Amino acid sequence: MASIKGQATYSKALIVIALLMILTWGCSIGRVYMGSGIRNDPNEKIKIGSTTKGEILETFGPPDRIQKQYDGDIFVYAYLRKNSSKFTVEEPYFTNFVIFQYTRIQQKKDGLVILFDKDGVVKNYGFNKGTAELTTF
Repeated sequence: MASIKGQATYSKALIVIALLMILTWGCSIGRVYMGSGIRNDPNEKIKIGSTTKGEILETFGPPDRIQKQYDGDIFVYAYLRKNSSKFTVEEPYFTNFVIFQYTRIQQKKDGLVILFDKDGVVKNYGFNKGTAELTTF
């Protein structure tokens, strides 16, 4: 009787191992960072009507994009962060059939746009810090 129980347990273990070999799962985590983070808080460093292009370049570095306008330039700073995670259960050997897949993607952006007048003095600016809203995985 003990040998029959031992054989049944051994058979069950073999079945579980075979199922685990047939059904493979995988997990991946990815992060993408594009651009440079905005170094300083624009609300503290930019004064409308007095901050110059030189001071902006000194404080924030070179912009990602410069747009030339007839009444002054526009500096655009952008920083993008994208976090993704993926969990997959599939049969990889014969059919590549995906049994279950879960994907989570979060993408947020920090943006700073600075408008200058013809003399190179800040006329206005806009700032959005979206990357602070990213949750950790």
